[in-house]
Amino acid sequence: MKLGIVGTGTMGKVLYEYASKEGTFNEIFLIEPLKNETWPLEKLDLLIDFSHPEAIYSIYDYCREQGGNIPVILATTGYDEAHRETIKLLEKICPIIEKTNFSKGVAVMNKLVADATEMLRECSDIRVEEMHHIMKKDAPSGTAKTLCDVVGITPEEYDEKVAVLRMGSIFGEHTVYFAMEDEVLEIRHSAYSKKIFAIGALEAGKKIMGLN
Repeated sequence: MKLGIVGTGTMGKVLYEYASKEGTFNEIFLIEPLKNETWPLEKLDLLIDFSHPEAIYSIYDYCREQGGNIPVILATTGYDEAHRETIKLLEKICPIIEKTNFSKGVAVMNKLVADATEMLRECSDIRVEEMHHIMKKDAPSGTAKTLCDVVGITPEEYDEKVAVLRMGSIFGEHTVYFAMEDEVLEIRHSAYSKKIFAIGALEAGKKIMGLN
């Protein structure tokens, strides 16, 4: 089976290394989405995107040219309205899973935060904090925005209720605070490697293919 990894940066390389050892795919292509010569001529069995929002255009073009029905995992954040329109077109021809974070811990965190919000919404000030490496461009992070959706913080409230830090080589840390009278509850997730995102994205891809 053939796997295409869109994005030749750090995450693409981490996923390539993990997928090569994991063994499900016997052919793996590293694709730089803005360079046509890096797209394989044959039809892939799975596409995983760990690149940048602009890649969605070439992903859609490739899938359309191949007749569609290629499972696509979108692990990129920072999409604007134009990108979203292309994702809608892609959804019409390909099965898609899109998440802002594919780690197992963040999936559990979202559920814990939802439960805490239901119980504490009326008696606490809820705030979100996220920290990433200095090269991360979108802010707040996609994961932070998802957490904001869970707790009910709107984009208009980001400046007031979301703290963003860019420093060093931090892989990613997200905290939700529930500040009550005389006590504070913190729910936090810390990523210590990028491998956790690669594992989660590949597992999602295998699931959408019916392999697990």
